[in-house]
Amino acid sequence: MGSGDNDTTPAAVRLTVGEVDRDDLVTGQVVLVLGGEPVRFELTAPAGVATVQEVLPVLQGLSSFLAERAEAKARGEGSAVSCHAGCGACCRQLVPISPSEAHALAHLVEAMPEPRRSRVRQRFEGALEALDKGGVLDRLVVAREEGRSELAMDYFRSGVACPFLEAESCSIHPDRPLSCREYLVTSPAENCRTPSAETIQLLKLDGDPSTALLKAEASIGWLALVLALRFAELAPPEAPAQTGPEILGDLFRRL
Repeated sequence: MGSGDNDTTPAAVRLTVGEVDRDDLVTGQVVLVLGGEPVRFELTAPAGVATVQEVLPVLQGLSSFLAERAEAKARGEGSAVSCHAGCGACCRQLVPISPSEAHALAHLVEAMPEPRRSRVRQRFEGALEALDKGGVLDRLVVAREEGRSELAMDYFRSGVACPFLEAESCSIHPDRPLSCREYLVTSPAENCRTPSAETIQLLKLDGDPSTALLKAEASIGWLALVLALRFAELAPPEAPAQTGPEILGDLFRRL
């Protein structure tokens, strides 16, 4: 691969675990073919045994990159993403997350200063109470992939907002789950208040990190975001058995 003033090779997309309390970080490169185009990624992760939660920032960065790439493509085709701050309709949907994401969200809440931490915890409890009264909570606890679409619609009809929703905007936007990063629409924003297959036009991404993560943690399966704190209390994280590069290698192969 050449270098110099005439080198037009695109720079690698850098994805990192961020500031972590480890001294064994290692950096490597991988190439993904996205929409028929090879894209180089530079990944930084723990070299030693790590948890999926520790490498989660890499997947968050990948999801955001894919969403931004799809949004740019849509603009080039004369379309536009209608999602924006202050439009919280999708924040009343059933949000599937992985076990590692549940633990990450629980850690995020625990690190919040008071009184915000208590307010967010109260919202989680209030959401569970409302879903219980509506007959949806029991179905969430034993959630299966089959029947998920019907469950998602019943959840949406309950009108229960995400506990992190504040002023119709995501209060944890930099740390939001993968499925939230990957959910973008080009249909009118008002259609999201009464969604259907006919009225919602989803933006198609060139990859699906959220599904890759769910498949990687298939032994436990997916759970609803609203159950994150309860799950984290009852199910401690699994002991790490792979190195950071091994975890990312497995996840990237599932894209």
